[in-house]
Amino acid sequence: MQQALRISAGQLPPAAQNSAMDSGQPPARRDLKTYRLVLLVVYFTLLAAVGMYWFVQELVAADREPAELGLLPTVFLVVGASTVMGVLVLRFSLIPPLLSAATTELAPRLARLRAYYIVCFALAEAVALYGFVLRVLGSSHEDTIPFYLAAVVLFVLCFPRTPEGLGSPMA
Repeated sequence: MQQALRISAGQLPPAAQNSAMDSGQPPARRDLKTYRLVLLVVYFTLLAAVGMYWFVQELVAADREPAELGLLPTVFLVVGASTVMGVLVLRFSLIPPLLSAATTELAPRLARLRAYYIVCFALAEAVALYGFVLRVLGSSHEDTIPFYLAAVVLFVLCFPRTPEGLGSPMA
């Protein structure tokens, strides 16, 4: 009963604490591997979702004639461009200082990097969603191509990197 209370309070039993500490790797190396694994799973999942949006849009709107949407494509293009600018600022202004060799503690730096990268991925995904919604609303196939291309380029630019000076996370 006491063991169950300790586990529910966030404490590991002594045997689990020892096995977690005796994994043969320093804590920084484990943190780096976890950081890398989480980011790669999120990255490839969201990138695959962009391909799924393209596939689904072609199934849903394949036999539709393009509708006249007025200013809606232009509005979506402006919103998409501002999202792209936000991702570029995040990727090239906020992330590089965290990637460079710094004297700050590793765990908080990895947590902040993980958060910034996931925001980058989500915003890149949003650009693809703008194109998807535009197509479902009745826009032409050609109007959605820039959104999907921009999303893929953003994903390539936002590929997760590990901080300098830590070596390979897979070692």
